[in-house]
Amino acid sequence: MVRAVSAILLLLLCCPLLLRGQAYTLYGDPKGLEDVERITYLIYDARHQQVDRELEMLKHRVPASHPVHPLLKALNLYWKDAPMHLASPHYHEFVQLLHQTNSQAEAYLDKGMDKTVSVFAALTANSLLTRFHAEKGDYMAALKQARPTYGYMKEGFELKESYKEFYFPTGLYNYYRVKYPDLHPVYKSFMWMFQDGNKSLGLQQLEYSVRNNVFTKAEAAVFLVHLYLYYENQPQKALQSIQILYKQFPNNRFIRLQLAESLIAARHYAEAAPHVAYLLKETDAYYRAAGELFSGLLQEKQHQNHQQALPHYHAALSMAAPLNYIADTYRSMAHAGIARYYEAKNQQEKAKKAWQQALDLAMYEYPVKQEAKAHLK
Repeated sequence: MVRAVSAILLLLLCCPLLLRGQAYTLYGDPKGLEDVERITYLIYDARHQQVDRELEMLKHRVPASHPVHPLLKALNLYWKDAPMHLASPHYHEFVQLLHQTNSQAEAYLDKGMDKTVSVFAALTANSLLTRFHAEKGDYMAALKQARPTYGYMKEGFELKESYKEFYFPTGLYNYYRVKYPDLHPVYKSFMWMFQDGNKSLGLQQLEYSVRNNVFTKAEAAVFLVHLYLYYENQPQKALQSIQILYKQFPNNRFIRLQLAESLIAARHYAEAAPHVAYLLKETDAYYRAAGELFSGLLQEKQHQNHQQALPHYHAALSMAAPLNYIADTYRSMAHAGIARYYEAKNQQEKAKKAWQQALDLAMYEYPVKQEAKAHLK
């Protein structure tokens, strides 16, 4: 699942430029760039109330018509609810802000103003709208939304050499253009409309974004964790990316969750333990479910204690029960842990049932699908 792609939009400060009759440009005002960079840092560091105040102050420097305003507001909601999904508290407001971002970006492009920033804003908004149509199962709406998304993406291909932030969406496109039709065959017959991709190049471009970008560094790292854990089965590379992010944004609970998962997948169990303990103290059901799952994995993998692991796997399933598709991967991993418990107890029928439950919920090849298929042969 394409996780959420978000971008920070940069702006250009009006006052001195308007006096000279010039149009906005991002690079025309270093102070404006500094303001947006500071707000971006606060978003990723989970200081959401402070972001709201800073966004109000930004109105004094940037006209309300600029797409940076709704985009930054959307990004703040995205990380406040992370992982954002269809049942998130702010989902509907988030979608409304994406539409507003797109409208304001198109208005700027129609006037020939701030092209690079406006293309980036429109691309981000349309990409996220496409994703959420797909998650609802509305494939025709997703394909309809994909057409303008692709149009902006093609412009991004050309702009990435002058504006490095475009390496992030370009990298995602190159990877998922190859991978997504394999995962969702319903789209295969439509793929002739889109330029070919390259998975290896896409990963390289995302790695570049983590190490060089300012505004999309966090998004690139989060996607790399997802790709390396669930598609590529390279947990050590996932860990490298999320460690870079955690050092910069230690207050972000979703980043900390990804760090815990990557440490366990890379078998750094002792390092994972304090982050798992942190998740168990969270009140949000998603994070508590993850904490219980990871506790079970630590008992099983680090201490070889299936008996102690079992109640944690059951607790993870109980915590995740009210959640929707967003928790399916963790449910799958919990059922796999229960299956391994029954395997250790030589209770093959119960193990087989648990493996089937794990497989039914597995969205990706790793870490469950391959293992479950092998046990169900």
